[in-house]
Amino acid sequence: MKKLFTLLVAVAIVSISASAQEVNFKSKRGENILPEKGDWAIGFNADGLFRVIANAFKDESDSKDMDFTSNYVGKFVGKKFCTDKKAIRYIANLAVSTAKSNTGKDSSKTETSFELQVGLGKEWRRGKTRLQGFYGIDGLVGVHSSNTKVVNSFDVTKYKHPLGFNVSALGFIGAEFFVFPKLSFGAQYQYGVSLAVTAKDKTTYNGTNVTNNASGSTSFSLGGVGVASMTVTAHF
Repeated sequence: MKKLFTLLVAVAIVSISASAQEVNFKSKRGENILPEKGDWAIGFNADGLFRVIANAFKDESDSKDMDFTSNYVGKFVGKKFCTDKKAIRYIANLAVSTAKSNTGKDSSKTETSFELQVGLGKEWRRGKTRLQGFYGIDGLVGVHSSNTKVVNSFDVTKYKHPLGFNVSALGFIGAEFFVFPKLSFGAQYQYGVSLAVTAKDKTTYNGTNVTNNASGSTSFSLGGVGVASMTVTAHF
């Protein structure tokens, strides 16, 4: 799926280079369709919207409503256009999840997690028609934490992972189509490096501290943060 997505983005960007050379692209009312120098924009991740649409056509007979899972992922990008083809990006990413499962009679497991990232980036654009290609780099810093609660009859074990710190540098490439003046739907692919530092963990059994990871942990990863995503962006 990711390879197909990357291929589609590449084809879109190649097609932009061969597109018609219409410089001042306007609507029938004379409105500028493409972003201009001085414009602001706000975009958000639309994966959840497409997931809702997909679920509307899903066969409910295949689902198993035994456990409970709630996920929220909000990815927002603000832009300030320095020129018609270059913008400064302001990023805020929020991810919250809760998952509860029944592991047996009188037994359950509940997992929660939280992550918040903010950052700055720079974006360059190509294309002179409704179809636009873009690429650039983002730098992000953030915090994250997670907790697990296991209930077995009258015993309760809690695994607490306190706030940790992470920093990422991501390159991105994508394409968007302006369906209305300064309103676009698009897709982008991200890839980069990330460093995460986690504080010491804590485990309690029926309210009593039973173990401590005094050293915490540090991890380095090569990959994406929201590797492939669909976007909706409004410019004004």
